[in-house]
Amino acid sequence: MKVVGFAGSPRKDGNTDVLVQQVLDGAMEAGADVEKFYINDMNIKGCQGCNYCRSVDGCKIDDDMTKAYEALRDADGFVFGSPIYFFQLTGQMRQFIDRCFALLNPDLISRLEAGKKAVIVGAHGAPDVGAFNTVYAEFSQILQMFGMDVKGTFVDIGHHAPGEVKENTGLMEQAKIAGTKIFD
Repeated sequence: MKVVGFAGSPRKDGNTDVLVQQVLDGAMEAGADVEKFYINDMNIKGCQGCNYCRSVDGCKIDDDMTKAYEALRDADGFVFGSPIYFFQLTGQMRQFIDRCFALLNPDLISRLEAGKKAVIVGAHGAPDVGAFNTVYAEFSQILQMFGMDVKGTFVDIGHHAPGEVKENTGLMEQAKIAGTKIFD
């Protein structure tokens, strides 16, 4: 089994990245091979709306999204992480999601094998745990459209400095357990 993490934060070792890694560490403990992509480090151009992908299984743009498509097709489980920046997922994650349009048939049926597992993680500085529930719920719906079984969403709140999530030992443990049980 393989689990791939997509970290949509520009901060390596930031709170979202730490949570993505916790889930991946749990998956590794359970015997999965793991890999992590830092979307911010990838050369991903925005969707051009050319509709090339409507007639061909793939995208016309030749960039690092090709590696992401391969991972999305080949892996069995995923960890998607994005903090909230200005009331929404980061621009990096949003662009990644937009480019996943190429993984849908013209009838909007997913080209990915159904039943892949997913965990969503994130972070925001607001002290209200539910402040951005709708953003993560929408992201979950997108993943479900691709036939993924979303196993849980884990969001750190109220922290701003990179790595502060480690103070939230309960959430850190929940994220790790989610990784160990991603295929349950």
